[in-house]
Amino acid sequence: MPNSLMISWCFCVITATAPLYPQAVTANLQENVDRVNGNSPSILEGKLGAAKNVHILKGLYFSGQFSQADVSEIKRQQIKRVISLRTAGEVEWDEAGAVEAVGLEFCVIPFKSPDSLTDEVFQKVRDALKANRDKTLLHCGSANRVGGVWLPYRVLDEGVPLSTALAEARKIGLKSEAYEERAVDYIKRMQAKRETNKDEKSVKPGINKNFIDPDMSVEDYVKRFEIESREVYLARRAILSELAISPGASIADVGAGTGLFSRLFAKSVGEAGWVYAVDISPRFIEHINRQANAMDLNNITGVLCAENSINLPPQSVDVVFVCDTYHHFEYPKSTLASIYRALKPGGEFVVIDFDRIPGKSREWLLGHVRAGKEVFRSEIMDAGFVLDQEVAIEGFKENYFLRFRKK
Repeated sequence: MPNSLMISWCFCVITATAPLYPQAVTANLQENVDRVNGNSPSILEGKLGAAKNVHILKGLYFSGQFSQADVSEIKRQQIKRVISLRTAGEVEWDEAGAVEAVGLEFCVIPFKSPDSLTDEVFQKVRDALKANRDKTLLHCGSANRVGGVWLPYRVLDEGVPLSTALAEARKIGLKSEAYEERAVDYIKRMQAKRETNKDEKSVKPGINKNFIDPDMSVEDYVKRFEIESREVYLARRAILSELAISPGASIADVGAGTGLFSRLFAKSVGEAGWVYAVDISPRFIEHINRQANAMDLNNITGVLCAENSINLPPQSVDVVFVCDTYHHFEYPKSTLASIYRALKPGGEFVVIDFDRIPGKSREWLLGHVRAGKEVFRSEIMDAGFVLDQEVAIEGFKENYFLRFRKK
C-alpha cells in the first residue's frame, strides 16, 4: 500500500506541473534552439481543433478555417487575436461573435480572388502584424490565402530573403500561383519604391497634408469640387465625351477626390468594365465607397494610394485619368513610374491641370501649383509616355487637357 500511494502521489505531481500550453512551449523552446545554433526560426506544425494546416512561428499562428467548437481551444492556447481573410458568407456561423465572446480580438481583412488581393490588402495585413503579431492567429479557408498575404510581411518587414520566405509560405499553405505572383510583384514594387525614395526628394512637402487629416470634412470638399463655378465640373460632360471610354474598359481615376468622375466612368464602362477610384485620402475613399453602394454602382473599387505610388497591379487598366491632381504628386518620378506599370500596353494617360502662367494666372494658383504645363509635360514624357495631343475643351480658361500614351 505505501508503494502504491507513493506512485499515485508522484503521478499527480507530474501531471499537475505539465505544461498547460504545450504548443506555445514547444515553439518557444525550438526558437531558443534555433537562436543558439544560428538558424532561422523553424515553422512548427500545430493543432487547433478541427482546423487544417495549423503552423506556428515565433508566436504567430496560421491555419485554415476552424469550427465554432474550436474557439475555446484557441483561447486555451493563449491566442489573443484572430485575423480572418474570409469574405462575408464564407463562414456559416458568427465567427466574430464567438471569438469576441471569449474575450479575444477579432479582425477581418477580406479577399477571395487574385483580383481582390490588392496592395491595400497587403498593407492592411502588414500593418496589423507590425502592430502586434504575438499570440495572433491568421486564417482563411485552407491557409492558401494566409501564405499569400504573409509572404510580403515576412520579406519587407522581417527582412527574410524572398526564396526562404516563399518556401515558408508554401509550407504554411500557399498553393495558388496567382496569389504567389501577386505577392512577389508587390514585394518587388515595394522594394523598388524604397530604392526610389532614397534618391527622390519631395517637390512640395506638405501639399497633401489636408487630405490625409483624419478629421478632414468630405462635405466641405463636395461643396468646393462639385459646383458649377469649378471649370472641370462645368465641363464634365465635354471631358467624358472626349475620353470616349468604351464599355468593358478598366480606368483608374487617380486623385478621385469626392468621386465625381469615378461615378461617371462607372456608367460609361458598364457592368463588364471597372473603375479604380484612387486617392491618398482615407476619408475620400470611404465617401466614394458609400456613394457607390448608395447608387448601386458595383463596378467601383476605392484604392488608397501612397504618396509615391497609385498602388495598382501591373497592366491592370486601359486608361489613367488625373484631373487637377498632377500638381499634388509630391514624388512625381515614382508616381509616374507606378502609373506606367499599371497601364496596359498602348494604354492612355490623360492629365487635366491648371495652366500656371506668371503674370497672368491668379495669385492662389501661382502659389499652389508648383510648375507650368511645359514642366509637367516634360516630366511625363521623361517617364516613357508619348504625347498624343492637347485637347481643347470648351469652357476651359485655367485648365488644359493633355492626352499621353504608354509606349
